[in-house]
Amino acid sequence: MTARRWNDLPASLRDRLTHDLAITGVPVPVTGGYTSGVRVRIDTARGPVFVKAIPADDPGAGMYRTEMAAARTLPAGIGPALLTAAESHGWIALAFDYVTGRHPDLAPGSPDLHTLNETLSHAHAALTPCPLPSAPPLADSPIFSGRPLPEGYGRGDTLLHCDLRADNLLVTPVGTITLLDWAWPYRGPAWAEFALLVPQLILTGHTPANAERWAAQAPAYRSAPPAGIDAIAEALTDYWTSRTQQGTPELRAYRTRAAEAGRAWVQHRQANSTP
Repeated sequence: MTARRWNDLPASLRDRLTHDLAITGVPVPVTGGYTSGVRVRIDTARGPVFVKAIPADDPGAGMYRTEMAAARTLPAGIGPALLTAAESHGWIALAFDYVTGRHPDLAPGSPDLHTLNETLSHAHAALTPCPLPSAPPLADSPIFSGRPLPEGYGRGDTLLHCDLRADNLLVTPVGTITLLDWAWPYRGPAWAEFALLVPQLILTGHTPANAERWAAQAPAYRSAPPAGIDAIAEALTDYWTSRTQQGTPELRAYRTRAAEAGRAWVQHRQANSTP
C-alpha cells in the first residue's frame, strides 16, 4: 500500500486548507494507518495540525465520512479537536489538532493500563447517551456478520469506538490518553468496549485471565452478562480468522495474530465457564 502525498491533493483543495488552517509550514508525512490516504503534520498560526485526506471514490472513503461525523459530536478531551472538514474537489479532507504524545504500553505491569481503564470509563460517561444519532447499533458491526450478536447483548446507549488498539491511542505529556481514529463508532453497552480490548492485551503478553482482570476493573465490565462477553469473543475471533488472507501484508499479519489471541481468549472462557 503506497500512501498518498500532500501534493497529490488537488491544488484548489490545498489552497482551501492553507487558507482555512492558516498554514505556515511544510507538510511532514505521518506514518501509520491502514488506508492509502494523505497523512501529514503541518505547522499553522495556531499550532501544529494533523491533516488526513483520501479520494472520495476510494474504498476507504466511507471510514473518513464516518470519522468526520463522529468527530463533530465528541465531547472535548476524548478525541483530537476537529478543526475543519470538507468533501470537495473529489476528495475528503479532515484536519485535527495535532496531539503530541506516545502510544501506550499495554504490556503486563505497565502504568498505562490503569490510565486507559480510567480513560474509557470517563469517556463512556461523557458519551452516554450516545451523541451521534447516525451511530448504528453494535449488532450491525461487521464483526457480527458471520456470527450474529444474540438479541439483547448489544443493547446500550453509549457511543463506542470499537477499534481501539495501541496505535489508536496517545498518551499526552500530562498523562491523559486521547482516543484517535473514530472510523468505526457504534451504539452499544459500555462493557463491550472493554471486551473488544481484551485480545489486544493478550497480543502484548497478557494471559487471557490477566486481560480479563484488567477489564474487570471497570464496573461496566464486571456487570456484563457472561454470555454477552462469550458472544463478542467468539464473533471477534471468527471475524479475524475469516480475514487473515485479505488486505495488505501488514494487515494480514495483524489479523493472524489477533485471531490467535482471540482463540486463546475463547478457550480460556470455555475452560472456566460455569456448567
